[in-house]
Amino acid sequence: MKSTVKTPTSPGYTETCLGVGVLLFLALIGTLLFLRQFKYDPSVFTSGISLYEQPGLPSSDIKPEKILSFKDMEPLSPPENFDKENLSEKINGKAELYLSAGFKSLICRRYKKHDNPDLWLETFIYDMGNIMNSFAVYSMQRREGSLDLDLTKFSYKTENAVFFVCNNYYVEIVASKPSGFLMGSMVAFSRDFIKKAGAMQGTITEINSFPTDNLDAKSIALLTANAFGFDRLSMVFTADYKSRNGKIKVFISNRENQAQAKELAKSYSEFLISLGGKTIKSDMKLEDLAIIEIMDEYEIIFTNGSFLAGIHSANVLENAKELAFILNNNLKKNSHAR
Repeated sequence: MKSTVKTPTSPGYTETCLGVGVLLFLALIGTLLFLRQFKYDPSVFTSGISLYEQPGLPSSDIKPEKILSFKDMEPLSPPENFDKENLSEKINGKAELYLSAGFKSLICRRYKKHDNPDLWLETFIYDMGNIMNSFAVYSMQRREGSLDLDLTKFSYKTENAVFFVCNNYYVEIVASKPSGFLMGSMVAFSRDFIKKAGAMQGTITEINSFPTDNLDAKSIALLTANAFGFDRLSMVFTADYKSRNGKIKVFISNRENQAQAKELAKSYSEFLISLGGKTIKSDMKLEDLAIIEIMDEYEIIFTNGSFLAGIHSANVLENAKELAFILNNNLKKNSHAR
């Protein structure tokens, strides 16, 4: 009697090929995962700072240990990284200023002198996204009694700190106390940082249109929102001037196009009138001109291409007119209308 038990048959050609294919696929995935762990993005600091990409400045040439190190000093703490969600944990009370100006990230670290722990400092490196945002917080945070530095176009120092703009970075370095050693270290660090991260310094062309006579250069600021109490007035550059009869504030804002500048000039004029301002007639040859007297001061509003510009809070109308005329001519020369 023959047995009814069946013996196993050997796999067919198709099954064999399919099995080999699966094994090769799994081996390939394993190889890729293994190699992936050694790959890194050279455009990002290991400490968390994103580099500002520029032609002629390969990010791989920038070493984080040189960007974030001080001569004759050693780290006192590990790097701290902050983003939009936790910025207030580091700078409570000031976070909103940075957030409203386009804040991206912040890295901080403390350093001390090798042989004197009482001599220490802390770096605050803010990535604000672009130079306009960096200048905005730089200008609104400027300390009283400061002295200009030649690090970048926008840089200064106080007794125990250094502040500067380097393209998309706004940098603060604050020392524990006034010290020649610490100031020398801060300036040296700043020059090294700028050399590595800002070889091609960006500029802000609007600032070049401010008249230079009687200009208080330290007063130049960028108001990112709600300028002069008007919620539609944003990205406004301002500067103070000394006149025979007190200070005059000049403002410039480059809008998206000429039509937007005209519409905003009209809206701002109507806003001032709604607050009790009175329109004054004038024969000045300026586009979309409006002269408004409000609270014993004068406002002059006009446009020039895509620029909305004018005078804010002048005590004497004739002085304001003179400055508005010069400002208009400068805007013609330095027009960057979009």
